Amino acid sequence: MNSSGGLPRTLLPVSPHCSLLYKRGALSCQGNASQVTDQTSCFRAKWGIVMQSIALRLTVAASIVTLGIPQAVVAQSESESESGSRMLEEIVVTATRRDESMQDVPISLSVLTDEDITDTGAVTLRDMAGLVPNFVFGNSINEVTTDIAIRGIYTQVNPAQIGFEQNVNVYVDGVYMGKQFSANAELGQTERIEVLRGPQGTLFGKNAIAGAINIISKKPGNEFEGSVSVDVGSRDLNHFKGTVNIPIVQDRFALRISAGSRLQDGYVTNVTRAGDDPGSVDHTSGRIQLRYMGDRTTVDLVHDFSRLRTEDYFQEWLGFGTDVSPFFDGKKYTISNNVPQESAVDLAGYALTVEHVFENDYVFTSISAWRQDEGAFETDIDLSPPNFFAFSTLMEPDQFTQELRLTSPAGGAFDFVTGIYYIDQFTAGYDRAFPGTRFGPAQGEFTQGRDIDVEAFSVFAHGNYHFSDALTLFGGLRYLTETKESVSHALTCPTNPITCRAFRLPTRTEPLEAPVDLETNEPTGSIGLRYHVNDDVMVYGSVARGVKSTAFNNSRDPVADYARGLLVADPSFVNSYEIGIKASLMDRRAELNFAVFNMDYTDLQVRITCSTCGTAGLPEQRLTNAAAASSQGFELELHALATESLRVSAGVGYLDAEYDSFKGATNNKTGMIIDASGLKLAYGPEWTVNVALQHRLEVAGGMLTSLLGVQYIDERYGRGTVANNPEELIPDQSLVNGRIAYRPRSGKWGVAAWVKNATDDDTQVHATFAAGGLGGRGALGQYQEPRSYGVTLDYRI
Repeated sequence: MNSSGGLPRTLLPVSPHCSLLYKRGALSCQGNASQVTDQTSCFRAKWGIVMQSIALRLTVAASIVTLGIPQAVVAQSESESESGSRMLEEIVVTATRRDESMQDVPISLSVLTDEDITDTGAVTLRDMAGLVPNFVFGNSINEVTTDIAIRGIYTQVNPAQIGFEQNVNVYVDGVYMGKQFSANAELGQTERIEVLRGPQGTLFGKNAIAGAINIISKKPGNEFEGSVSVDVGSRDLNHFKGTVNIPIVQDRFALRISAGSRLQDGYVTNVTRAGDDPGSVDHTSGRIQLRYMGDRTTVDLVHDFSRLRTEDYFQEWLGFGTDVSPFFDGKKYTISNNVPQESAVDLAGYALTVEHVFENDYVFTSISAWRQDEGAFETDIDLSPPNFFAFSTLMEPDQFTQELRLTSPAGGAFDFVTGIYYIDQFTAGYDRAFPGTRFGPAQGEFTQGRDIDVEAFSVFAHGNYHFSDALTLFGGLRYLTETKESVSHALTCPTNPITCRAFRLPTRTEPLEAPVDLETNEPTGSIGLRYHVNDDVMVYGSVARGVKSTAFNNSRDPVADYARGLLVADPSFVNSYEIGIKASLMDRRAELNFAVFNMDYTDLQVRITCSTCGTAGLPEQRLTNAAAASSQGFELELHALATESLRVSAGVGYLDAEYDSFKGATNNKTGMIIDASGLKLAYGPEWTVNVALQHRLEVAGGMLTSLLGVQYIDERYGRGTVANNPEELIPDQSLVNGRIAYRPRSGKWGVAAWVKNATDDDTQVHATFAAGGLGGRGALGQYQEPRSYGVTLDYRI
């Protein structure tokens, strides 16, 4: 005790001129302020001790979690590791726009490798969702639409709504997939998928307020190689994939070509249209890459294309009011549409990536990309046999992006990435609505077109200052300026002039511009500390700010809707706080990553059903702003080589996501204005869990590999709802998938048998409530795709 009776005062010498004074739980620097170098040393030592304290607490937590691995397994792993057994392979990612080990990146992220894609039989991004904690890929009308939610934050983007985007950005080889139906591409030649949780606006641009998905494809190389695989399975599945890598000029030019074709029948019966096949898929895709490999310059020219045709399992009646009771039979996987539900999507893109390494090891990167996509969608709004109401949409986004980056070499006291980004996106949309017999003499057709023009420019920088080999301060800043314009074109009733009058539509032949151009001029950024306790344990803490730009709602009369406050949704903002630990354990035979987070949103853009906003006062979905929402929870991931032959992977996500203040919400069941404060966010399950066991067994002449995976998702509310009605609650669900594969020692060929949804689970996976007015009132939803199974044959050159 000191003379004052307080806690002990302790001096920790740092240098001859500076010491750390510990008093009452606080650290301060003591010494000659003129000794700049020593003061810096004192500062580094102070924060080193602080971070060690945090690290100690998190490491203890990690050790506790690791006790979940059987002790006999741990002991065996340690002894075998010391004798030279296998270790987990290091995964290098580009989540910070430079190559880094995943275990050194201070972000909560999950990485899915090409081996993961093969072992799980994943075909599209949707198939990988259950392997990532706090990641939900909501069921929608088909595999075209991508209702992606990270940490309970998502925006349902109907293909007909062209004036706003999702909260999760998707990139393929650094190219932004600007529209949601462009994102769920085939994964045929994917090297890895990086799922980044939390706002990523600094390095991944506008709108990434929930997270980002970074998809990296396999690149051309100097070795001649090729492969072909064929899947045959249930529902007449025929899935072909092929690739070839051709070195044109050794060490200079290489070409890689990949292609795929997938055909599969549906699993839903339409009792009204016997020839329909809802749930069926016809998908063809390809990718051509030409690479130049100079001494210091690499150039990649890429062309990708995709043609997708589906008969859609839109949704079916789950419960009913008086309007739809004649059409509800209570049978699962049964619909009764009188209009075919179909989607036709064609995607095409070109990208030119140039990377040059200067003599001082600075790296200049240029990514120029142009995309032209097209999507056509036809929907039976009332989902019933009578000719009540049908709707079709055509949208054609045309996008050019340009990114320029300069990356400093690593290894010094300070390193950085800085650059500029430009996007020019023009989307033309065309709608046709068909009021049917229910509307008597007003039945007919009305059509309208609309254009959205977006131009945005941003400048960004992200850097790391290394106080020591252990302690790093990191942070970045991005400033965005964006302009968005909207024009509504002719609105006509070509088949029946009475239709427009009956629906009080403002017919016109001239384009009508929105009375405002939307401008977003906002900064985003992040800052944090990363501390390496030792070579195997890293802890970090960060604060980030994100922004999602303003949005236009679809409008037939933008002047009137603007006056009513229905045209525009304001920007959304988020402040995120995250701390985490990444640890390599058991002589690097195991990896444990844990992150806890809190995200506070203001003016969160939310899609609601407005009971009187649509044509002739009918219900219509609109994007609006919730005053405040929050999302907090944690993610835990474990990968371990339990034995030489058994690998265990597990992930757990916990989430508490709700509206903190949302007084202008609408209950789409009753049509009443409600206070949604305290209600749960859609697609925000409390728990997501995945466990996978992979076993390798050497048999005569080859290797037998088996995989068993279980994915669990807790109950959650469906898309398009804020009222938390019981009819909109989706039950919890467990899926079991399995695969067993054999490959001889030559590695030339392989065969595998697989099953998805092995227990044939038929849990409801989507729920909403139709508010009535277009032919029906009641609960709507979908059921889990039934069990599928098949065999895969592959051959490698």
